[in-house]
Amino acid sequence: MSEPSARAQLAFLEKIQRLFDEGEFSATYKFALMLTLTELAIERGTDDDAELVLPLDAVAERFALLYWRQASSFGPASENSENGVLLQNLGKQAAVINRIRNIYNEVEGNPARAPGHPQWKRTISDIRAVVHNMPLRHLQVIGGQTDRFMYDYPCTNKMLILKQGVSRNLRRFSPLIQQLAKAGWVQHIRSNRRNAPLLGKKDDLESFMFGTPRALLARISPILSQMQDRRCFYCQGKLHSQTEVDHFIPWSRYPRDTAHNFVVAHRGCNNDKRDMLAAKTHLERWLARNDQLGQELGGQMQEQGFVSNIGSTTEVAKWAYGEAYRMQGFAWIETRRQTEMVDREYVELFGTDRI
Repeated sequence: MSEPSARAQLAFLEKIQRLFDEGEFSATYKFALMLTLTELAIERGTDDDAELVLPLDAVAERFALLYWRQASSFGPASENSENGVLLQNLGKQAAVINRIRNIYNEVEGNPARAPGHPQWKRTISDIRAVVHNMPLRHLQVIGGQTDRFMYDYPCTNKMLILKQGVSRNLRRFSPLIQQLAKAGWVQHIRSNRRNAPLLGKKDDLESFMFGTPRALLARISPILSQMQDRRCFYCQGKLHSQTEVDHFIPWSRYPRDTAHNFVVAHRGCNNDKRDMLAAKTHLERWLARNDQLGQELGGQMQEQGFVSNIGSTTEVAKWAYGEAYRMQGFAWIETRRQTEMVDREYVELFGTDRI
């Protein structure tokens, strides 16, 4: 597999940067679309120049999940928002929020229950039309000119086709693209003066929009603890009062909560690992746990409000370790910051039978 030239990669990044700097953003849809395409490229794409075909329904479903938490009230009702929901648009409220809000309330905010709602398929169909007619049409307009460097438009047969090399670039530069998209989204919400009464003096906007509620983590800690025989996932010592729920694939690398990515660990182990990938012995244990207990874990985590898709979670891990191997990165072994280089054996743990 040939590597793209540095010039080609730089040209792609420059276009992404211009997209954020020079694109028109009257709503937050373009930020959500960039996050959607990047996440789906990680979960479904490959590290080659192949095109990536994405069903528009899959794009719409991820779109809905990105807006899911923001369909809840951020603060008390105000003159501009009678239900306390942040406004995503300089005009009237974004159509996606209006589409999912009733379902959000009826499933009590649990996204894992949304697909079972009788109106979910109709809602996804509506969101698919919104995404196709608005952000997909306008995302690639840079400085007033259309540059279809990522995909052609309009889409046919309800499929979005990312052009050759686009999926690989989205996967490779995911942390940067995620950072740009989320920072732009947060700034758009802050700069909308009609949100000012809701925001007040609060400084937790980004956490509300993209983070995991502490109360939710507290609820899943006992589930994980029981499955781990009440031992720290990393050092295997007995758990005590100072324990924390950890994203096995760090949040900084893939900022999305999925049921099978969580483990519980001593606070000391978690703090020492921080944003590093875990070493081979931990990766083997994590894969084995998901093989053996994945169905049970997924079911219990869904009840607590987390989406469960073990295949997607494994693909994300495969991507993260593949990137670390390509860049000759290091993985965390144990406290005192002991590490080892990620080698090919890490990648080989993800046999095709796991995906």
